[in-house]
Amino acid sequence: MFENVVLGRRCSDKDFRTQAPELRMKLFDAQRQCIYRKIPLLVIVDGVNGAGRGAVINLLSEWMDSKHVHNHVFWMETDEERERPLDWRFWRRLPAAGSTGVFFGGWYGLELRRFCTKDMSEAEFTAHMHHCRGLEESLAASGMAIVKIWLHLDKKEHDERLKKRLAHKEVLHFTPYDKKVSENYDGLAEAASRAITLTDRAFAPWTIVDAADANYRNLAVARAVIAAVERTAAEQDARAARLKNQNDAEQENVVSTLDAIDLSAKADPDAYKKELADLQQELHELTYHAWRRGISSTLVFEGWDAAGKGGCIRRLMDGIDARISRAIPIGAPTDEELAHHYLWRFWRHVPRAGFITVYDRSWYGRVLVERVEKLTPREDWSRAFAEINLFEEQLTSGNNVLMKFWLHISPEEQLRRFREREVTPWKQYKITPDDWRNREKWPEYVRAADEMFLRTSTEYAPWRIVAAEDKKNARLTVLRAYRDALKKALKKPDGKKHGKK
Repeated sequence: MFENVVLGRRCSDKDFRTQAPELRMKLFDAQRQCIYRKIPLLVIVDGVNGAGRGAVINLLSEWMDSKHVHNHVFWMETDEERERPLDWRFWRRLPAAGSTGVFFGGWYGLELRRFCTKDMSEAEFTAHMHHCRGLEESLAASGMAIVKIWLHLDKKEHDERLKKRLAHKEVLHFTPYDKKVSENYDGLAEAASRAITLTDRAFAPWTIVDAADANYRNLAVARAVIAAVERTAAEQDARAARLKNQNDAEQENVVSTLDAIDLSAKADPDAYKKELADLQQELHELTYHAWRRGISSTLVFEGWDAAGKGGCIRRLMDGIDARISRAIPIGAPTDEELAHHYLWRFWRHVPRAGFITVYDRSWYGRVLVERVEKLTPREDWSRAFAEINLFEEQLTSGNNVLMKFWLHISPEEQLRRFREREVTPWKQYKITPDDWRNREKWPEYVRAADEMFLRTSTEYAPWRIVAAEDKKNARLTVLRAYRDALKKALKKPDGKKHGKK
């Protein structure tokens, strides 16, 4: 792949002084266009050692308005990162609308070097590259401009630079892989070639730059960033035109998944308190053992208004040590959250190894309320199914017990509970005009929920529809299901202990 790139391209100092001011102004204008159009700009810079990755990142900060540029490195893995899925460290640093994030290596850097040094199998490497491609497709579809720069040197130039740096003791080894990779040029070049082949796509293309000459390298990088912004702006205009002519007609479903749910199940009132207490005691012990093993949990509660989500969550949390758990109510996104990809705010709350996060509402708002209320265009919420599956796959692959509960009640029971809230002083805060308005759209929510179950109930993250006509039955059902899931997870041998003995 690199034979056609490394051709000894040069740019004289005179030519650089002529071209740089104009190109610098174009780069600055591209950044201003990102700010005006609220386009997040992500620049991933990687390359062979000694190719000037740091110099390129410094150049971008110099040529652009540095107030809106944020540089991130991912060399030294922290304990906080080690206890979460790999993507967590990247998602929390993604640029907001109008800002620029520069990633040194990004999600490629460490994995390329692990593969180069035989610390990662070919199958693992290929799977990671496919994951990167899917992640970039999701980010690009959400409106992010993505620039991927690979700075290359031929072997002769690389070896000469390494020899000079060693002679002047200028080689800095920030990771265990740096020295090994410096001595294995061919291995890194092969790994990079495979990565580029697997992840070079129109929505996030690679730009391979001959980095032997600093002048040529710097101009090439600036042009790549400008081109990416122009490409994204053009796609933004085309998207606006598509949305203007979009037809949001919905198809009626003949039979709903929810119609098949038996709502007659009831808990024995006399035995309820004892079983609840027993389940809570079991969960207290199981969640402690899970904490010791580094097994985290993410529990999602969705369902109809007044279906009893809050009551289930309270009974659940009563059985878990508050030091290792937290419940997060999800409402309308803040301005900061709106400036990012919609999954960004959920990635921020991914629990550490051994900890528990409970969501009252969740990322499924994208395909439920945002869809029904037409807060999000069809092409965005329809794309969200695949994005959510990818997100949940990352959660479960990271030693995380993921459970998704839909609490189901009939329209008649919902009406009864609404009226009860209106006349009960300590429940009146729970009923709002929005609840009544949402109730009028029951058929639309049924259609949205049906498609959600169909497209996001996976083997690793199935939906559990809970009959909640009887609140006590719903609470016991949820606690039993979580207890059983924890027991299953604790039987697996791959959990890691942490904390004090």
